[in-house]
Amino acid sequence: MTDIYDRKDYYEKYLTEKKVDLKDELDLAGLETQINLDTKSFTDFMQEHRSESLQKSFKPRPFFDFDSLRQTTFLNDLGYNEHNTFEYNLGIKEEHNTSLKNMLGNGAFDHLQIEKSTAVVRLLEYKPGNGIPLHTDSYHAFREKNKNRNGSIHRYFIAVSEWSWGHFLQVHNHMIHHWKPGYVCEIPEGVFHLSANFGIQTKLSLTLTGFRPI
Repeated sequence: MTDIYDRKDYYEKYLTEKKVDLKDELDLAGLETQINLDTKSFTDFMQEHRSESLQKSFKPRPFFDFDSLRQTTFLNDLGYNEHNTFEYNLGIKEEHNTSLKNMLGNGAFDHLQIEKSTAVVRLLEYKPGNGIPLHTDSYHAFREKNKNRNGSIHRYFIAVSEWSWGHFLQVHNHMIHHWKPGYVCEIPEGVFHLSANFGIQTKLSLTLTGFRPI
């Protein structure tokens, strides 16, 4: 019979295999910025369209690449499931994606140097006690959607709601908190990160994925 305490080693061994060590510093210089953002418009948008959102939790999916499948399997084995990783995800429908991009405004795309026409924006709502655990982003869906397009892909976390109790983002060794709405942090490809709400207020954020023109 497998000792339950052995299971925690799977992800640690995987990180060692990937040569990921929290003692190594990640330089956030140039990765953080601030944009103008109207919290109320995004909050109202979620309220209005929540029933149309993708309601999901962190688990393996058929389109995941092998690395993402390993991560989700290890995390599910550790106890991450639909009860602590549940999210409302708006933007899958193209009309919602277009609305969210327009709400961000051209100024945000110019500031971040991201091509608006092909960009993908998702509005994420996490209730208290939920979050997305340690992972990397594969950009698989974005690449599939834009398979004939060249350019460097960039992904951003954008805070929508005011920072509150228990809200945080961890990007490698950096714990990020006390943000104002419109705080932006780029998550470089291959960098492990997580984001959680262990507070008492709903946490709203955006992810923005797009090409930076060459």
